[in-house]
Amino acid sequence: MLTIVTESAETTWLIFILEEFKRINRADFAIRVLSLGEVSDEDKVIFYTGEYSRGCCIPNRSSLERPNSRMHWLDSDLFVMADTLTDDARFAVPYDLLYNAFVFLSRREEYFTEKNGGRIHSYSRRHPRQDLATFGSPVVNHLFDRLEDLIVRQYPELKFRGAEPPVIEWSHDVDYLEKTVQLRLKQTALNGGKLLGEWLSPSRAVKQLAETLSFLLFPAQYWCWDYWEALEKKWRQRSVFYVYIAAGKKDLLNWLLDPSYDVAASPKIQEKLRYLRGEGFEVGLHGSIRSATDEEQLIKEKTLLQNVLGEEVIKIRQHWLRYEERRTPALHSRYFQFDSTLGWNDRMGFRSGCVSRHRHFDHGQNKPYRHLITPLIIMDSHIYGPVRQREALSQTGLALIKILSRFKTSYVSINWHQRVCSPEYQWQAYYEKLLTL
Repeated sequence: MLTIVTESAETTWLIFILEEFKRINRADFAIRVLSLGEVSDEDKVIFYTGEYSRGCCIPNRSSLERPNSRMHWLDSDLFVMADTLTDDARFAVPYDLLYNAFVFLSRREEYFTEKNGGRIHSYSRRHPRQDLATFGSPVVNHLFDRLEDLIVRQYPELKFRGAEPPVIEWSHDVDYLEKTVQLRLKQTALNGGKLLGEWLSPSRAVKQLAETLSFLLFPAQYWCWDYWEALEKKWRQRSVFYVYIAAGKKDLLNWLLDPSYDVAASPKIQEKLRYLRGEGFEVGLHGSIRSATDEEQLIKEKTLLQNVLGEEVIKIRQHWLRYEERRTPALHSRYFQFDSTLGWNDRMGFRSGCVSRHRHFDHGQNKPYRHLITPLIIMDSHIYGPVRQREALSQTGLALIKILSRFKTSYVSINWHQRVCSPEYQWQAYYEKLLTL
């Protein structure tokens, strides 16, 4: 058994982060937290104190209740909050390893942003952190590996199990099965933004203009299930289809932002979903815009989808990755086992600084949630932005996939919307490439 000894009165968060460390890094021993007066000479101890205590000691900076957005890079992979550094060379590490891991894994920065009236809405540019490049590093896993190295050096008799094979949850958000008025409006607006970004290249601008007008004027069907089924069977994979289900009346916001198909009213869709389940594919709920904060709405949607499938629905991803820190995780923890909403709409990377499935933490109630987060690290829209950036973005995505093999319990989600293999998009090539890695 390993004992962490601290003078802190509040240890709930510390116990949480040590439990996540134990599971993610596959520690084959128990870890407990004691106060300074409870430790004995026989214990295998790491001290966690504000001032250097004795023996192997990590500096405690958890009194910084509100995280500082200024980060300090220690090397190309690892950064910490600048306020958690120490220049006392007697400490085993020159920074508060444990509190940094907690802040990043629990997304404490986002909690305080929303508590003070800000809204992240899954856009990294709204995050208080100044250096957004930090989201390219699974910093929590790096911190956990530093802690494992420290434990092994100090107490080699404490053992860790070996690595598990990396897991990718291949997935598809089913937003549209045909081109609707709403999709024409939204996609035309997005294409128009891309058009403005190509003004320095007349040839690309003309091509973008043609694509924008074509999308706006011509109809299209997006019944693309068969393509993904055949592709993934070829590579012996089975994906999750996150499906929207209409529940209740729509107002203008729902009409504009939510998908327009209705699984409950379509025997054709129901038959396809049951067939895919029989072939080993999974079906999760793609929650409506309202369901991220409206418990009654979420219950209706989950119940309707379960009635269609004839089985429990245990996975969810919110439409548009809508996520409100003080409401959404509580609902997801109550009704689902797995949530893959936590990614960025505007960039690839690790929103929670983690490449492993992990629990989230309820800062308001000071306790961990029950459900597990599957980090969403790459979406089709991350790659297929402005043409001039696609090669660089493609390389960034490949680098993120290579990172998976460096850690013991890598488990992430990748999302390609169901419709994007259609002729109007043709965004499937990169997904096919990822499948071959």
